[in-house]
Amino acid sequence: MPTTQLSTILSIVSPAFILIVLGYLTVKFAWLDKRGVRALGWFTTRVALPAAIFQALSSRNLADIFHADYLIVYGVGSLIAYFTVFIVAKSMFKKPLTESAFYGLGSSMSNTILIGYPIIIQIFGPAAVIPFALTLIIENLVILPLSLALAESGMRKEGHFLKALVGSLGTLAKNPIILSIAMGLLFSLLSISLPSAADSAIQSLAATASGLAQYTIGGILAGVALTVLSKDMSLVILGKLIIHPAAILLMIFMLPPMDPMFTSIAVILSCLPMFSVYAVLAMDYELGEFCSAVLLPTTVLSFITISLAIWFQAA
Repeated sequence: MPTTQLSTILSIVSPAFILIVLGYLTVKFAWLDKRGVRALGWFTTRVALPAAIFQALSSRNLADIFHADYLIVYGVGSLIAYFTVFIVAKSMFKKPLTESAFYGLGSSMSNTILIGYPIIIQIFGPAAVIPFALTLIIENLVILPLSLALAESGMRKEGHFLKALVGSLGTLAKNPIILSIAMGLLFSLLSISLPSAADSAIQSLAATASGLAQYTIGGILAGVALTVLSKDMSLVILGKLIIHPAAILLMIFMLPPMDPMFTSIAVILSCLPMFSVYAVLAMDYELGEFCSAVLLPTTVLSFITISLAIWFQAA
């Protein structure tokens, strides 16, 4: 890799990880407590990012937003990664259904919001919000409901899968991120423009999303203990940082070429660590300790995979 190319990649990735480290140290040295981190996380995911998504989608034509090829590539690729790890955990590692479901979830759902968004916005600008929003649709309306339904099925009696799936979809439909996507698409479809004062206010909120997202993930990781890697942890890390990107690349090479920016973003987002509330969701199934333990090393190692993904899109 040429020195200039390496320098460019580091100039993109390093600021993100510097902010993550800053958030981590702030909490470790007790300059910010866990309540403050939760407040920042709440503002980022429920106010700043929805504002950024709504602004980007509502200001574009609907034809420019909907990309079936991207949905297929990222959706099918993520499902391949999910079920590859799920089957290995269930069949080879002899894990229960619920635990296998969370192994698959950790291997196929990226930290698109807190780590992915700032990186792709820095590289591609506001246009990156379109594949970003499409990725969130796949993650929140396909991968996450499927995982929670399988996890619930493992905890309850037979036949609970569909009920759990419908219930999880109903809950996720109220998520501010999903609502901002729906409202952005509606405004785009109807060609509705906001008054300039409202538009300026939304732009101001959207501008805070990137830095806050990276800082917040560092604060979240400060509460995670570093442990020795086990065989089970290695499977999830391998699934997230190797199998997920490989599955996305497989879909890219199998299908007709799509927009180069969308191709690059699909690869970059697949190389991210798992989403930050992975461990929080797992607590309801007595898997919180394992999922917390796997989160930190995956995030640290993702510095390498993200850098390689950026090099791939620049090559």
